[in-house]
Amino acid sequence: MNRIRVTLAAIALTLTAAAGAAAQDFGAGTPESRYFRVDSAVAAGRHGPQVEGYVYNVYDAHAVRVRLRVEAVDATGRVLDTRTVLVPLDVPARGRAFFTAPAPTGTASARVSVLSFDWAPRGGGGGM
Repeated sequence: MNRIRVTLAAIALTLTAAAGAAAQDFGAGTPESRYFRVDSAVAAGRHGPQVEGYVYNVYDAHAVRVRLRVEAVDATGRVLDTRTVLVPLDVPARGRAFFTAPAPTGTASARVSVLSFDWAPRGGGGGM
């Protein structure tokens, strides 16, 4: 009987610890959603509508080769087009970078998310 109680207590303790970690949102989300924020809008560009905005790096490291997924959406919420766009500049630590992407006619809004990125190498290079 004692063995069963010890086993049940261990299971209860494990479940309680797991629930506590989940409640803290520890490690939740992808790195792309944890380290970046995107503000965008649809604007009239020179050659038709375009999605433009800023990618904000909320982390303490410099990001390079940032790629965005841009979904152009019409007024009914239907996705008109999906593109992958490279942010033309690096995104500095705690900074931002501007981006634009062409959009099809009829685009009312856009959903933009960071698809991938790399951290810039940190110093420390030896040498003479």
